[in-house]
Formats: sequence, structure tokens, C-alpha cells
Amino acid sequence: MSSSFLADNVSSLYFRYLIPSLGGALATSVYSFVDTIAVGQACGPDGAAAIAVINPFFAIMCFIGLLFGIGGSVLMSHAKGEGREDDADKAFSTSLKLVIATGAAGWAASALYIDEILIFSGADQMLLPYARSYIIPIVFSFPLFVFNTYIAPIIRYDERPALVMKAVLTGGIFNIFGDWFLVFPLGLGMFGAGLATAIGALIQALIYLSHFTGRHSPLRLVKNERTIRDARRITATGFGASILDIAIAILTIIINKQTMRYGGRDELAALGVIMTISFLFQHIYAGIGQAVQPIASTNFGAGMKGRAWKSFTLMFWTSAAFGIASTLLSVLMPSTILRLFMDTNENVLSAGPHIVAVYGLSFALMAININIVFFLQAVMKPLPAMVFSASRGIAVSALLLYLLPLFLGMDGILWAMVAAEVSTALIAIPYTLMIRKKQLS
Repeated sequence: MSSSFLADNVSSLYFRYLIPSLGGALATSVYSFVDTIAVGQACGPDGAAAIAVINPFFAIMCFIGLLFGIGGSVLMSHAKGEGREDDADKAFSTSLKLVIATGAAGWAASALYIDEILIFSGADQMLLPYARSYIIPIVFSFPLFVFNTYIAPIIRYDERPALVMKAVLTGGIFNIFGDWFLVFPLGLGMFGAGLATAIGALIQALIYLSHFTGRHSPLRLVKNERTIRDARRITATGFGASILDIAIAILTIIINKQTMRYGGRDELAALGVIMTISFLFQHIYAGIGQAVQPIASTNFGAGMKGRAWKSFTLMFWTSAAFGIASTLLSVLMPSTILRLFMDTNENVLSAGPHIVAVYGLSFALMAININIVFFLQAVMKPLPAMVFSASRGIAVSALLLYLLPLFLGMDGILWAMVAAEVSTALIAIPYTLMIRKKQLS
């Protein structure tokens, strides 16, 4: 395997991986994004609200794939940096076994308890038929979504980031066309949007599999006498990044339920739009971190800590720029965003722009917080990475989501997301700079 990670200019490496990584990071979120527009225009606010109910399901599939994909690729990068190619193959083999076993269990559970999952995610009797119609083809394609999320960081590790972007763009372009054709000319509504998404995931998976044909990849499936040890390390390393998606699932469920309590379906439709955008943005931000991760991991494993931390500087300022741009978009164009995503009514246009604008304030620091987690994993600090990710994504956010609405009503749900990002940044940024000073000295 080439040593470009260790020899090439860090800035050149970073930008070479950044664009394909941003494309690859859209693997699942782009489907939800396009589907929300299609069903929102075809079915109105109830369709958009139903997508909000389904978003946690997408997040769970991403969680399973990223848990073992990121964990496996980080271990593989460290082994590569230290010249241990056989250990890289063992980490790949172990991560593949883990994702197959866990994905199979998740597939079975989702197929058996579809309605229970949707109701738990916030669906009422009015929204349940919409959500059920959409999710049936998604459940059938569960293994494809898990595989696509898992294999993208593995292929980036194998130095083919352009293939990841090609797969995502091809599947995404089909999904856009499929949504239009199946939802509107064929009149299949929610089911058509779900079917287009499933077919897009199949196309994406087939393109990924081409990486392992011929002589493209040196990765091999091998017997690993340290399977249990490597499984623990893969899970621990991948948890900090993948918890982003489990946090999305948990917080979306809490937000859905709190919104139905303090607002109603129209408010949930507006929140469904901004949460879909948030889902997309968070994966774009994660794409920045995933571009840095193989560079930082390989150089750190080889003892080149200065090169690893140079990639952190590039990542930090890119994250800041993306976060600020995302916030400005949400604050300056809330009504336009709502009209893009759904056939709005008077109630949605009355409450929706405020919901989109306030929630959008959280994006400014969200990008930095997410990518600090990715980088800390790369320099073998999995515990603080997991703590920061869990605190911003679950602990602090969940507490505030229950506490602030008692005083602020519906506004409390929105400001809870902003407060969680601010409190995390105030701790995570100084801690990371301290680790930088310590490692470089």
C-alpha cells in the first residue's frame, strides 16, 4: 500500500480527501433530504411530519455501519502507519464480522416491530399510515444501508475516496429521479419515495462492491487469533463517531414527543424539515472529520504527530466555515426553506420560520464539536471523544429538552439544542488545545 499519507503535503492530502469525503458522508442523509422534499410537496405537512418520525430509523442504520466502519478503519490506519499490514487485514476481517452480525439482528428487530418503532418515534394515529407506507421498502433494504455506511470509511482508508463520492452521487441522482417518477407520475406517494430510496441504496452498494473486484484493493479476509481483543478496540474507537447517529435517533424521538406535547403536527412538520436539514448538515460536518481521520491516524501511528495536528488546524477552520454558513442559511431564509420542502399551509408559515431560524443557530458550533470527536479518536483519545459526543448528543441535550420547555414552552425545545452545542464547545475546544500542546511538546 502506498505511503502517500506519510509523504505527501498535509494540505494537499487534506483537500484531496475532503471533497470525496463530503460526498461519501451524505450516504444516507441525502436520501432522507430528497424524500422530505418529495413527500412534503406531494402529501403536505403530514408527509413532512411522517419523515420526522422515520429519521431515527435512518440514524440507527447509520450508527451500526459507522460503529464498525470508523472503528475498523482507524485501527487499520494505525496498523498501516506502523507497517503492520497483516494486522490491518485482521482489523478489517473482524469489523466485517461485527457489522454482519449486528446488522442482521437490527434487520430482524425492525421487520418484526415496524409499528411499535414508529409509535415510539412519535407517530400518532394520523401520521402512522404515512410513516408505515414509506418505511416498508426501507426495512426490506436495511442491510444495504448498513453496508453502505460501513464500507465508505474502509474504502477511504484504502485510498479510493473518489469511488465513495461516485457511489453516493450515482445513488443520490437516481433517488432524485426516482422520487419524482414514483411519487408524482405514478402516484405512489410515500411508498414511492421509500422505494426510490431503497433502489438508490442498492445502486450505491453495487458500486462499492466494485472496489473489491480485480486488483483494486489489497485488503484480505484473514483469520484473526485476537478477534475478541480487536472487536473491543473497534467498538470503543468507533463509538465516539457513531454515537452521532444514535444521538440523532434519541434526540429526534424526544423532540418529536415534546413537540406533539407543546405544539402539534404543524410544528412537527416544520421541525421535521429543519431536523432533516440538520441530519444532512451533521453528516457533511462528519465528512470533514472522516477526511482527516486516515491522515491523522496514519501519521500519529508513525510517530509524525506534527503532521497529524496540522490536519487538525485545517479541519477546525473548515468546520467553523461550514457551521457559520449553515447557520446563516437557516436564519436568513427560513420561509424559503419551508416552501422548498413542503406544500405549506397558513399554520406552518406562521410558526415554522421561527422554528427553523432558532434551531439553525445550533449549527455554528455543531460542526466544530463533531469534528473534535473525530480527531480525538484519530490520535487515540477514544474516552474523551466518547464523553464529548455523548454529552452534546444525548446527556445535556436530553436534559435541556425536558427542562427548558417547562419554562419556555415550544421555544424551550429549540433553545435546548443551541445551549447543548455552546456548553460542549466551552469544554471540548480548550481540552483539545491542551492535548495538542501536550503531544507536540
